[in-house]
Amino acid sequence: MAVSAPAQLPGPAQIPLVGWRTRGLRMLGDPAEYFMRQYARYGQASAWDPHRPRHVFAFGPEYLKKIFAEPDVFIADSFREVRIPEQSSFYRLTNGLLRRNGDPHRTHRRLMQPSFSARRVLVHRETVADVTERCLSRWRAGDVVPMHDALARIIMLTAMRTVFDIDAPARIDRLQGLISRLLRVAASPLTLLAPYDLPASPFRTALRTCEEIEALLLEMIRERRAGGSTGNDVLTSLVHAEDEDGSRLSEAELVGEAYTAFCHDSSTATLMWTLLLLDQHPRLMNDVADEVSAVCGGGPPDDDQLGRLPLLDAVLKETLRLLPPAPMLIRYTARPAAFGRYQLPTGAMVFFSSYVTHRLEETYHDPLRFDPARWERESPSTYEYLPFGAGAHNCVGRHFAMLEMKTVLAVLLQKFRPVLVPGTRVNRSMRVSLVPSDGLPMRLLPRGTTAPPTPLRGNIRDSVRLP
Repeated sequence: MAVSAPAQLPGPAQIPLVGWRTRGLRMLGDPAEYFMRQYARYGQASAWDPHRPRHVFAFGPEYLKKIFAEPDVFIADSFREVRIPEQSSFYRLTNGLLRRNGDPHRTHRRLMQPSFSARRVLVHRETVADVTERCLSRWRAGDVVPMHDALARIIMLTAMRTVFDIDAPARIDRLQGLISRLLRVAASPLTLLAPYDLPASPFRTALRTCEEIEALLLEMIRERRAGGSTGNDVLTSLVHAEDEDGSRLSEAELVGEAYTAFCHDSSTATLMWTLLLLDQHPRLMNDVADEVSAVCGGGPPDDDQLGRLPLLDAVLKETLRLLPPAPMLIRYTARPAAFGRYQLPTGAMVFFSSYVTHRLEETYHDPLRFDPARWERESPSTYEYLPFGAGAHNCVGRHFAMLEMKTVLAVLLQKFRPVLVPGTRVNRSMRVSLVPSDGLPMRLLPRGTTAPPTPLRGNIRDSVRLP
């Protein structure tokens, strides 16, 4: 009986001199729009070059299940294309869970998981609330707040307290500046396309910035080891974590995992998008503020109250569906792999996108509509709704992220009604996470103020159907 040959992936006709880096540069300009166009033209699986499927796109749940169910075939390797020198601080900072595979990944995951379980993260609730209230105490009704900077500050201060147990302003400001600089240069297409240690290059800036960040992290790691700290912060837990055979993380491993635990840029992004979407849906904004006030009584939520905010929870889930922080993720094939009807070679670069998958009409009714009520009637599978990923490499900090975002919003919405500054143009921008390109300026109105939606311009209107 003859065996049929694998099908050929759909994809564009090949144009001479247009290589993957040229296409990659276009894709990095606006990954969300690029992936939606790729899906509209070629369906749930495609390739840049159907004859040599080295760069593959996968959007449907059938293909995502294949990727996540076989982590030893479809491996993670963040920053592979950047060619980071292995003896550099840049490499050590990024050599955490997002890059590890197989037994090393399972070992690190096992050591980190206890610090991020749904029950364990509750020990940080009071810290999140305290930081949020301290930052918001400086806000006044009528102020115009650059929401990206303001929320990033709250998230940074929270991370310093919960991950490192540090409340020293000078140290916090220095680390915040370094992280901001690294995120900015790491998101530059030139860092990917020209990974060379040359004067004035973004790549050199990234290398030098990572050296400063690593020095700060090592200083804190050594303090924990020397002092025998027994605090509740994540770094202390990682320093003292032991595997079943008694082994512990090395200094280099601690640097990578501490940095992984510290980077909460996705929380900042989701909080911004949530405030924007609530501004565009004033009735829903009122309902969420009323729910939070009724349950929390004017103060920050306690452990029990966090579980009694179903509308706020649905709003966050719907925001994460429409505007997931990571609209583009990558896996690489470790060996030749069957992929549905197709065959992929070793080393294929497989792009997948929750941004596209969350818009599939066969899964979601009216997918471009911001509709938190859909979560009362729709129950997508693990591979149809995956803002935190899935499988072995799902986000280890997802429980903390939800606690953090719900707490910040619960405190904020009991004090103010943020509204978008008229005339603001809101465009998507990929800067590690998907964020508004110009930082989202919002004016603070008194809590309980009724306000119509602010007229909105920009390509965000392609992402969500707004009133």
